[in-house]
Amino acid sequence: MAHVILTGCTGTAGSAMLAQCMGSPKVARVSVLSRRPVKQAEGNDKVKVHIHKDFEIYPDSLLGELKGAAGCIWALGISTSQVKPDEYKKITYDYALAAAKAFASLNPMFNFVYISGEGVTRTPGRFTPLFARVKGDAEASLLALRSDKPGLRIWNIRPAFIDESQNPLKDGPDLMVKKLAYRAAPLLRTVWPSGVSPTGPLAEFLESCALETASMEDVKVRIQGTGVTIEEGDTLGVLLANKGIRRLAGL
Repeated sequence: MAHVILTGCTGTAGSAMLAQCMGSPKVARVSVLSRRPVKQAEGNDKVKVHIHKDFEIYPDSLLGELKGAAGCIWALGISTSQVKPDEYKKITYDYALAAAKAFASLNPMFNFVYISGEGVTRTPGRFTPLFARVKGDAEASLLALRSDKPGLRIWNIRPAFIDESQNPLKDGPDLMVKKLAYRAAPLLRTVWPSGVSPTGPLAEFLESCALETASMEDVKVRIQGTGVTIEEGDTLGVLLANKGIRRLAGL
């Protein structure tokens, strides 16, 4: 059984990943990096929450505890409406790059699973929203790390509307945007099912990405198809649009 690193466990996607890993027979250890205690993880013997204040710095003592992990599911994020643009870039881009660089040495083969989003682009235009531009830059920079970190595998994941109705650890709605999402979810499931990413199947699929040990060629053969782009490079790099996520998750 494997060791997985999680971030963003108080958010929608991150808490779904925490629930998946806590209940998964494939995962023996879960290391959660968080600025504050994670109440959803309390009482679970396989989870250790590391209170980590600076996501740009990873001391040797922390890396020693993370050594041997198979992968990281990076769900840390924030809405552009909650912070200024510079802070959004720091949280969305800088933190992810710093983590991927530090974690690449934890295992000879390490899967870094970056939760991006539908609508993100690496070729922004004049009117491209901030989130789409910054996350696109993060995707590209993460892929570029593979050139001098040959064991690092990058999975850029672009879910659409994340429906947390199947998330046993979800909190009640707090921000206005979450309240609207709660109300919109039943309608979206009916009229736009292809644009919905249910947390249960999404979390199970992301876990499989973090635990992937097959060769690059075998992975390519297994996942190729609609919604999947295999990136150029000598080590594995994958872009999964929501259509690809749903297809591979059996939806």
